[in-house]
Amino acid sequence: MPRPHIEFIQTQMLTWEKSKTNSLALIKNLSSDKISGASTNIIRYPKNFEFNNTHFLECDEEFFILSGKISINDHTYVKGDYAFFPVGHPREKIKCEQQTDILTYYEGNNKPVFSKKIPKIETSQLIIKLETQKEDWGKATDPKIAALGVKRLGLRSDPISGETTWLLNISPNMMDSEYDKKELHPVVEEVFVLSGEMHLPMGVLKKGAYFWRPPNISHGPVGTKKGAVGIFRSKGGPLTTEWSKKTYPVKWNADYTPVLPKSLISKLNINYDKKHPY
Repeated sequence: MPRPHIEFIQTQMLTWEKSKTNSLALIKNLSSDKISGASTNIIRYPKNFEFNNTHFLECDEEFFILSGKISINDHTYVKGDYAFFPVGHPREKIKCEQQTDILTYYEGNNKPVFSKKIPKIETSQLIIKLETQKEDWGKATDPKIAALGVKRLGLRSDPISGETTWLLNISPNMMDSEYDKKELHPVVEEVFVLSGEMHLPMGVLKKGAYFWRPPNISHGPVGTKKGAVGIFRSKGGPLTTEWSKKTYPVKWNADYTPVLPKSLISKLNINYDKKHPY
């Protein structure tokens, strides 16, 4: 079955589990597709972690460094760095000087393949490293939120499917009372909050919040007074927005009333405050 609707989970509420592909790493699985094997995860590598067996994956891997420092092949990645490795891209050596947390997206089964025969890769899709903290941000593509001063940094856009990954930076008080309409998208919208907070009818998303919203689900309005930065992905095509004609008030500090599948609820530390889970 496709991934279930998750809106939203503070990932701090999930416990770390041992990785099935590397016994030294820990993992928090945020969502997954049982048919394709695609998944979104936070992977934690311990200090002095080292792996020197050349391998590749039979799926695309996309990742964003949340904290720490890691070297893959001869490239060093720190907080805020982003990369996209297409199917077959080799990983010859991996080393961590310090504990490192990585937001990792797999587009299929991520079991490593150990082989001296490395397949040819689609180099046009390869993004070795993008240092987002050094990049210039542009305006949001949607005129309504661009007018509110929201900034956008494109990370990747698939030339065939139109699926896109980007960072969104909402300045403090830019989406408080003016942002008063609901939204609807024809594709999946996936979000991980990197900093700040966003107010939605089902609660306040803080740093570490995650959601996977299937297509054609009306949502919002979204408000923020402190501002927020998040990494966004559209799945199934490019993200377009249909705005409601009717206006709605932003629900500030709403109780935490998430939409979660039973499989995820069973993994939660349930000793949390309903209003502020973290």
